[in-house]
Amino acid sequence: MQRSQLGAFLGRLKPAFRDQTGQHANGTPLYRAYGWIHAGALATLLYRAAPALPSRQARVLSVFRGPNGPTADVEVEDFVRGRAKVCQRWVSVRDLHPSTEVPA
Repeated sequence: MQRSQLGAFLGRLKPAFRDQTGQHANGTPLYRAYGWIHAGALATLLYRAAPALPSRQARVLSVFRGPNGPTADVEVEDFVRGRAKVCQRWVSVRDLHPSTEVPA
């Protein structure tokens, strides 16, 4: 009984930012990891606000506290003028999901 209570309690804890690696020009600290997300990890990016957009593979560069919660700096492959191009952008951590793709 106590183990299940402890497990339920630990499951409700919010993940913490870990391993500060630097900072943005405005002084916002950059971190290597937040919960299961860590720098270098592959994740599936699926925007909650635009569910019609297809999911994409993203590589996490860093994470930080954004104005609307935990934010990840990622690289994603985008199509610009019909060509594939790797673009860097900031996305909400809630839009990232564990990748099912095996890294090459």
